[in-house]
Amino acid sequence: TSAPSEPTRPITTQQIKGVPSAPGQVVATRQTDTSVLIQWAAPKEPNNLIGYYIDQCVKGSKDWTSSNHKPRKETRFVVSGLTTGESYVFRVQAINEIGLSDESQESSPLSVKAALTTPSAPYNIALINCDGTSMVLSWKKPLQSGGAPIKEYYVDKRRSGTSMWREVHIPPLSERLYRVGGLTEGGVYQFQVYAANLAGLGPASKHSADFTCEAWTFPEPGPAYDLTFCEVRDDSFVVEWQKPLYTGSGPITGYHVEYAKTGTSDWVTFNETTTTNHFLKVTGLEVGSTYIARVRPVNAAGVGMASMTSDSVTTKAVEGLKEVSCVVDEKTGDIVFSFESCQMNFGSKFVWKKDYMEITDFSKGVEIKTEATRISKLIFKNPDKDDFGTFSVAVTNTSGISSSYSITAEELVKMLALSHDIRHPIIPLKSELSYKILERGRMRFWLQAEEISSNVTYKFFANDKELSGMGHNISTGVIEFIMDHFTTENEGTYTCQIRDGGGKAQSTLVLIGDSERFRRLLYINTRAVPSPHFSEFLSLQIGDDCSVTLVCKVANLKKESEFHWYREDKEIIPDVKPDLGAGVCKLPIKLFSLKTAGIYKATISDDRGTDMSQIDISGKGKFSLIFVCAPFNPLFPSSRPPGASAGELVISCTATGIQLQCHMKYYTAEMDIVWFKGASKLCHSDKHVIGGTPAMATMEIIEPEEKDKGMYSVVITNSENSHKRSLELSGEGQSLYDINIPRGIVIYFNLFKHHSRCLHAHLTIYVLLKQTLSLTCTVCGDPKPHVSWMRNGVEVEPDEKFVVSMDQGRFASLTIKGVVMEDSGRYSMIIQNKYGGESVDILVSVYRHGEKIPDAKPLMAPKTIIPPKLPIEMPQTKTQPAPSPAPAAQSPTPSRAAAGKAAKSPTPSRRK
Repeated sequence: TSAPSEPTRPITTQQIKGVPSAPGQVVATRQTDTSVLIQWAAPKEPNNLIGYYIDQCVKGSKDWTSSNHKPRKETRFVVSGLTTGESYVFRVQAINEIGLSDESQESSPLSVKAALTTPSAPYNIALINCDGTSMVLSWKKPLQSGGAPIKEYYVDKRRSGTSMWREVHIPPLSERLYRVGGLTEGGVYQFQVYAANLAGLGPASKHSADFTCEAWTFPEPGPAYDLTFCEVRDDSFVVEWQKPLYTGSGPITGYHVEYAKTGTSDWVTFNETTTTNHFLKVTGLEVGSTYIARVRPVNAAGVGMASMTSDSVTTKAVEGLKEVSCVVDEKTGDIVFSFESCQMNFGSKFVWKKDYMEITDFSKGVEIKTEATRISKLIFKNPDKDDFGTFSVAVTNTSGISSSYSITAEELVKMLALSHDIRHPIIPLKSELSYKILERGRMRFWLQAEEISSNVTYKFFANDKELSGMGHNISTGVIEFIMDHFTTENEGTYTCQIRDGGGKAQSTLVLIGDSERFRRLLYINTRAVPSPHFSEFLSLQIGDDCSVTLVCKVANLKKESEFHWYREDKEIIPDVKPDLGAGVCKLPIKLFSLKTAGIYKATISDDRGTDMSQIDISGKGKFSLIFVCAPFNPLFPSSRPPGASAGELVISCTATGIQLQCHMKYYTAEMDIVWFKGASKLCHSDKHVIGGTPAMATMEIIEPEEKDKGMYSVVITNSENSHKRSLELSGEGQSLYDINIPRGIVIYFNLFKHHSRCLHAHLTIYVLLKQTLSLTCTVCGDPKPHVSWMRNGVEVEPDEKFVVSMDQGRFASLTIKGVVMEDSGRYSMIIQNKYGGESVDILVSVYRHGEKIPDAKPLMAPKTIIPPKLPIEMPQTKTQPAPSPAPAAQSPTPSRAAAGKAAKSPTPSRRK
């Protein structure tokens, strides 16, 4: 073992009393935009202090975190890594060998931002007016504000060529525009400007150019000033300016905006036509290029002085930039402009403008809201017709974040209408306010809404007097009121008002003593014993096919009640008895014409009494214009021109020839229908059969020949008007035959709507060995004809060699692949439907290669007429039952309606 060490010095032990006392007051001060300087007082009882720990917490939370990881011996510490613009509080703890002291008191909250500095210098001092003894100056604000708003500007002047600057105003200025007075006319001056904020006075600007104090008397306007850029995009920017103070000899009428690339003098006038605004969007620029701009005002004397050149701007949109949107709020009906900024820095604010003038008037319901720091909304709570224009927003303390939305007067009108509908919703009604007669003179007033909730409220007024006792049914939407007894005292106006949530509805019913309806109610209600009566009087129902039906409704019936129809006081016995159980009675009038016009009457009676309803449809009374809705009726000259609904002439093939058809809504023998060929009138004969059905006028050409080609017309006339339809029968576009070599032959059948006939075909086909032969024909018919193929009298069975096809339902083909000598022979193509058909034969001859093929000559092909399997019948156009008219409102109870019978043809077509 080694020798022992030297003994230690005497050691005196100390008694540690405990942990240190809490540190003193903690003060936080700004340093940078991400750090804060913390200082504090040492504890009064250090007790062998080792150091300090600093804690930080976002204001309003209790989430304390340590700012340092080992004890600090100094009483100051810089806390880094903080969020710019966020507010923090701080505290400190002392530590010794025993442990931590109590926490110090918390510091005052401090918002993290850079320490204040003085602003940079203003620049671009410009002369914008001079009257000989004073000059008006403008300048641009400093590029750096020093972390605080610029509050003041100071202007100095001096004579050109001297070094002594003199302050020209006391107190300091708040605007960047100042009139310097007390100058000597003809003197030459220079100026400089200072800016100041809370941190103090910044450096002086570069002195201005030499300005001579001479009065401006030229007729053109002076320069615009304070040019700025906003809404910079990849190929455009918006330039703004202030109007000139010197207008020249007359008012300014507009402005030209010029631009050039930085470093060049090639100025381009963007708008050849002046703009009256103090802003303009310049478009069509190069992406990523740098530009400068200037503005020239114009008056009647000409183009004025150019403004001072703007700062440079690069056409490059900020990444992530979004645009302003404009919507009508679906809940409030407010018009809302919304913008979300992709950048927000400390001190950033949203500035909204209309036509690039800041919005400062909030007295008319205009409101600006900021949501989630980055979203700003411009809200019009009381929008009106003058709130159109360009609305823009800019975000300060960013790299030029700005956007705009232009709303036109037309777009604003649509938005205002939508806003009104949202703020004043209307409860849709299925049925307006109506009435129904009940027993013992009671009256039921009711209406039906599309939908109502349990919160619905309503009021019922009779002659402006509110009545109580209404009820409703949420499931059906019906709101009703029962009046115990209806008398002459109850005549007047009845109104029901509904509110449900924000929705409203109102419906009114008028019952006045001089109306037929009101007299009817009194008649029914004043009878001692309720009798059968008409709840709805006779009315006309006119269908789309001009069918006419009389309709009425009856009520208070019993088993013994009888109903009768009359025309000119002669009873009519209808084919179908009235449906008294349904309470609806209908009388279809077959082929309404002069013969069926007149005064119609209906009666309902039993042992309790009789009621009658009457209607005049003679063409002279109340309903003389009822047929205006019909396409044509010869009874009333006031109706639409005859044949106005007539379709174009169409061709239909019959068993005996060709029929020209003119389809109409309504046709009777009373119409004056005349057919023409060219200018010659056609009469009914064995060659030309003239007729018609309830749906069309017809003219049939029996066994048409070549000489029957020409222009055909039908003229429909009455005493005042006429209508004409024409069609030319020329045969053009209908091929008689056509040859397709070497693929084969194409046969076109001249087929119309029913029976089909083959006019011509190529008789013989020559084809070389091993080629493919295709026989094709175009077919049509109604019903669709059946097509079959025969070879030497035997039906062709489709296989890989013989391919039978029907393309698009019209083109029938027989394709023979790899033709051999044995494929020669007679081929037949047969088409047939229930009206008959035809067949045609084609002779196919196969030749070897090298053999001489005879010339093909078009010849008449032998044809065979196939008779129909059933008697030929021309199809009749079906007449649809007339639709029911819109009935008067009634209780929501399903009803039955009798269908009218179809009209018959007055003049059947002739058939051979």
